[in-house]
Amino acid sequence: MILDLVRRYPIDASRIYLAGCSNGGYLTMEMTSLYHDLFAAAVPICGVVKNFPKPGDVVLTDAQLKSITTPSWLVCAASDTTVLPVDNSLPAHALIPGSILTEYPTVTWNGITYAGHWSWIYVARNDPQYHGQHIWQWMASKRLSTRR
Repeated sequence: MILDLVRRYPIDASRIYLAGCSNGGYLTMEMTSLYHDLFAAAVPICGVVKNFPKPGDVVLTDAQLKSITTPSWLVCAASDTTVLPVDNSLPAHALIPGSILTEYPTVTWNGITYAGHWSWIYVARNDPQYHGQHIWQWMASKRLSTRR
């Protein structure tokens, strides 16, 4: 579907980005483990790796995560009780080569504390930073041609 859109419309195929939250975070990692030369960058947010739908289940293997070559920036909150970072984002970050991880202690914005699973709020607000660069600027700076 993506390649069809690129053929039909004036889309820069070197600048296709992927981001998703929760099961969308899982799908972000799944897609980048399958399509190594399609996405310029990926942002899985509180992405599911295991323990879903029941404890002990594995939805992404270590081999799949190790195979990801797409620049990836994972975001989560330690207070997430829906998709526990210790079982999901943290081990994924350890396995995805060169990945960046931002783990917030809680999800608090403008003085309001939200459920820990809502770490997408930080990404939507362009809050995560790495070496002085915010997440959306980091993503926009990635191109397929510069990866290799």
